[in-house]
Amino acid sequence: MPVLDCAIVMLAHCGADFTRHNFNQLLGGADLPREMFLVDNGSEDETASVFAEYIPRLRAAGIEVTTWRNEENKGCSLARNEAWEKVTAPYTVLIDSDACVCTKDWLSRFLAQFAERPTLGILGPKLLYPFQPHKIQCAGVSINPMGRVAFRGRAADRDDPRYAEHWPTWSLISACWMMRTELRESIGYLDELFHPVQYEDLDLCLRARLAGYEVAYTPEVEMYHFEGITTASFGQDEYKANIARNSLKFRGKWHHIFRFFPTDLPKDEYRWLRRAELGLRPELDLSYA
Repeated sequence: MPVLDCAIVMLAHCGADFTRHNFNQLLGGADLPREMFLVDNGSEDETASVFAEYIPRLRAAGIEVTTWRNEENKGCSLARNEAWEKVTAPYTVLIDSDACVCTKDWLSRFLAQFAERPTLGILGPKLLYPFQPHKIQCAGVSINPMGRVAFRGRAADRDDPRYAEHWPTWSLISACWMMRTELRESIGYLDELFHPVQYEDLDLCLRARLAGYEVAYTPEVEMYHFEGITTASFGQDEYKANIARNSLKFRGKWHHIFRFFPTDLPKDEYRWLRRAELGLRPELDLSYA
């Protein structure tokens, strides 16, 4: 199996079963990263034992694995920044522990697009719900002049032609994306203003665009995503309050840019949809594309 010159940074905070899915899908893919940085971000479940089980398998597959445990949850930006700082590969993948590989040669496809586009800074995949019929969860992010965020393609059919083309955008969510590692030097790291999580990824994309990099969505790579698992440990009330707080920070930081954005946002919303609303069947399906 080819080992490619890129790195994966993955945080895990509880959700051990989803981390196990992540590792299984990664190891079943057609190519692997040269480096992985696996951070147990203060988990209180069986995450440590899942790491202990899979790290030898990842290393046996040829991946240079660096791992550590934070005694407390440091939040997304700080914990990811500490790992990103250690990356030596030219490309870095940020991936949530509740995201899973769907396209077997996903890393090769990501890297091919960076090779074709010298100004490409961040590239995001088509995120799918991991239950049949695998509706689209996110095909890039739209922002309106008020700073409201919409998940493009939400609940659309997987093969909807509207989301079958490369699409330059201002923002992506970091459930999974590939970026040039050099961004940390050219525009800086994830902004810890958005502690503990939410909007730090959208903010980094905006900074990349303003620095002259392209930020884009590609349908060439598909990923499954168990939406919300990485933030569920905060509890629903705290999660909603945190979104509200960080939304205000985000809008306050970028309102001077948003006022030039188009008003015709798609109807997709930055919210979770119940499985019944999506028409998803209950059986989990992580089959490869």
